[in-house]
Amino acid sequence: MQHAAAAEDSVAMAVADRDLHVAIVVLAGVDGLIETWQAAAAPMERFRIDSLARCWPDLNVLFEAHRSIVDAILAGDAVSAEDAARGHLDAVWYRLADTGGDATLADDPLARAVTYLDFHMQQPVQLAFLAEHVARTSAGHLGRLFRRKYRVSFTEYVRALRMHKAVGLLTTTSQPIARIARIVGYADASRFGVHFRRRYGLTPRGYRQRFGNASRTDRDG
Repeated sequence: MQHAAAAEDSVAMAVADRDLHVAIVVLAGVDGLIETWQAAAAPMERFRIDSLARCWPDLNVLFEAHRSIVDAILAGDAVSAEDAARGHLDAVWYRLADTGGDATLADDPLARAVTYLDFHMQQPVQLAFLAEHVARTSAGHLGRLFRRKYRVSFTEYVRALRMHKAVGLLTTTSQPIARIARIVGYADASRFGVHFRRRYGLTPRGYRQRFGNASRTDRDG
């Protein structure tokens, strides 16, 4: 999948994506599931290839979106895997709806921006990009909308969103903290730790130890 993304080959990406899905279904070990999946997936194959070319001009974005799912599966963390899969499906839905002009997406600039952020928090998002390509307004106007409704700047809103997601992962999953940092959009785990402690008064590890599910084993050390 990574090679297909680097080569910008949507057909190869579709094949790799299908192979990943098959591997996950087989790994689940549910009787009859692979046959059901194949029956449902076969009629959609042409649509998958076409939508990859149309909706993901940068296939690296799609490749990175799969990373948290694979990481959670390899870690044997079913809760994290399900959460990552749901988030991925929501993001795919948004991308398809947005590029297809789906009327179910809100026309309000702030609503569009907030929805996009919910589904793409693992990616770096700049206000200028969000305003131009998602909210379809000016960066200055979108920034004012965030302050007017949420009483915080755009940057503060995104950080709070990421911290809220991180709290959920820390307390309900056994994902390593470095991986959680990546899931919520931090390439640098130490920076994530600084922001987390500034907000909650505890390190991510300390927060997990105090408020996490005691039945889980902390795999961070």
